[in-house]
Amino acid sequence: MVLFNKSIINTYCTLSHKYGIFTSMMKYFILLCLFSSIFFMGQKKDPEIEKMLVKYRSNLNENLDSSIYYINKIKIISKKKGDNFYLSKGYYGLGYCFYQKGDIKKAQNYINTSIPIAYKSNNFQTLALAYNQLGLIKNNESNYQVAIQLFLKSLKISEKNGLNEKSITLKNLGNLFLSQNDTVQAIKYYTEDYQFTKDRELIADHFGSCNNLAIIERKKNPDLALQHFNTALSIAKQLNNKRWQYDVHINLSILYMSDNQYKNFNKTLFHLDAAKKLIEDIGDSNLYFLYYYNCGGYYYKKGQYSDAIDYYFKAEKIAQNSSIPLDYKISLMDDLNTVLEKNGDYKKAYQYQKIYHKLNDSIFSVEKAKNINEIITKYEVDKKNNQILLLNQQKEFQEKKSKLVLVSSLLLILILIGILYFVYKKSQFQKKLRHQENINHEQEKEKLLQEQEIKEMNALIKGTDSERNRIAKDLHDGIAGDLAGIKLLLAKENLDLNNKNLEKIQDNLSDVFQEIRQISHNLSINNLKDKNLKNLLSDLEANYRKRNEFNFDVHIYPEDALDDLSEIKKINIYRVLQELLNNISKHAKATEVELSVNRHLDDINFIITDNGIGFSIDEKGIGLKNIQERLEIISGVINIHSDKTKGTSVIIELKS
Repeated sequence: MVLFNKSIINTYCTLSHKYGIFTSMMKYFILLCLFSSIFFMGQKKDPEIEKMLVKYRSNLNENLDSSIYYINKIKIISKKKGDNFYLSKGYYGLGYCFYQKGDIKKAQNYINTSIPIAYKSNNFQTLALAYNQLGLIKNNESNYQVAIQLFLKSLKISEKNGLNEKSITLKNLGNLFLSQNDTVQAIKYYTEDYQFTKDRELIADHFGSCNNLAIIERKKNPDLALQHFNTALSIAKQLNNKRWQYDVHINLSILYMSDNQYKNFNKTLFHLDAAKKLIEDIGDSNLYFLYYYNCGGYYYKKGQYSDAIDYYFKAEKIAQNSSIPLDYKISLMDDLNTVLEKNGDYKKAYQYQKIYHKLNDSIFSVEKAKNINEIITKYEVDKKNNQILLLNQQKEFQEKKSKLVLVSSLLLILILIGILYFVYKKSQFQKKLRHQENINHEQEKEKLLQEQEIKEMNALIKGTDSERNRIAKDLHDGIAGDLAGIKLLLAKENLDLNNKNLEKIQDNLSDVFQEIRQISHNLSINNLKDKNLKNLLSDLEANYRKRNEFNFDVHIYPEDALDDLSEIKKINIYRVLQELLNNISKHAKATEVELSVNRHLDDINFIITDNGIGFSIDEKGIGLKNIQERLEIISGVINIHSDKTKGTSVIIELKS
């Protein structure tokens, strides 16, 4: 941030740095329009909705109210048709429109509503855009820690599904780090975006890549910056996009004000005049903020402080709008302090200095920067760990196989006994039914006997089911006791033998014993009562990370989404999530598992996704039946979507 006692050169170098970010932010209004166009060319086509989408897109730049009308009709029609794919687009489109209108609260509500619907319909494009848009809102509020988490979530979805939306998220990540003066990370994301858009021949997206690289190269390599700016301006003219042309003219005006070989005040005025004409054509008064700010900078550089102050005050009036990011308001306060002091108005200068420090203190802290670095480091480490995991998967499987063989054998024996018992009882029941069919129905006594036998068999089946449920619940205690006994026997036998292999088997038994004890601990109701659901989920996440079966991440948005759950809802939801993760562990063969918790007003959505082998949702075992019984107690609803190539998504809807 520029301080009032810095030199004029440093002031404007830093300002040009900021302006570049802000024009990129303004550019995203337009980029999002473009992405909306791409985004609404979805996988499946509904002729009625597609016609309205054309009208929606055609009005985005010129008549936003018309766009809202058509996207709302799309939402209503897709809701009636039960088409979640288009419905998620409708909610997201409304969120985007209200964001552009400056109604951030409505924008967030619509975008949050679109997320669980997009999960249901596997609309990954909408998911990527939704998390990116939420990140942009948090970034504008200077809540950088939450913003970067949302951007990385969007980036992960785009990379996993090969989406072009990766470009907009890379740009936003670069912008975020640039606003924190972390040029190393900013260059990294801008360069990756530049190469990505070039490789995929994404002409419109390549505009933003060139513009951003030019901004960041402006001070150390003005030749390269000018080259990128000219490329960006050429693309903007080719696409006849006046907002993008405005962005480049603003940035070029700053380049020609900087102290380098291109310094030329006449060219500065030329580009400012061009920007002003484009504002008049576009009709967006918020764009005057940068125009007035740069005009103030122009007169400041020329030493005409009174004129500079007039333009800075004009920019200050527009800065009251919520769409102007906080860090640009801070920069304006800093420069008003400097120019008022230069002009001899020390009283006002001091007032703006106090405002500057107050705003600056509200967004900057070492802890925030540390948290951001920890988040990005964790993301990079997880990414590398995923690659290592894929390379070593076969080796790890062999290591786990020997450890689990004893437990698997015991479980297999119990399952075989249960199957044989069930087959035997079923065979006996079928024999009795065939026998009953041959009885003379004319004799009332025989008929009553048959009915009584059928009732007895039904009772036997119910009793068998009940006994199997009891065995399933007591299984861990039985196995744990057996393992402890086996370990003691081995230890006794090995006192004289002193066999190293037997010692290794004892160690493996100890590991298995500890795992079963951990399972028993997790099943304890007392453990659940002492913690809230958020902490329980954190413990669950840590436990699975320690087990190293798969990568498991938990995301809760907002952070206090689960704070007011009742005890019975907390316990049943936790048991349900435990059962789902246990099923994934046993059957899915997944390497990536994610739990997302999203809350909108009183509605809470729990979404578990994995990249495993999927399963047939028609074949519901005991685990899924237990889950449904628990959810019925707390009026919860479950939806399961499974695909052998894409894995499984489970969505639980709950009223808080």
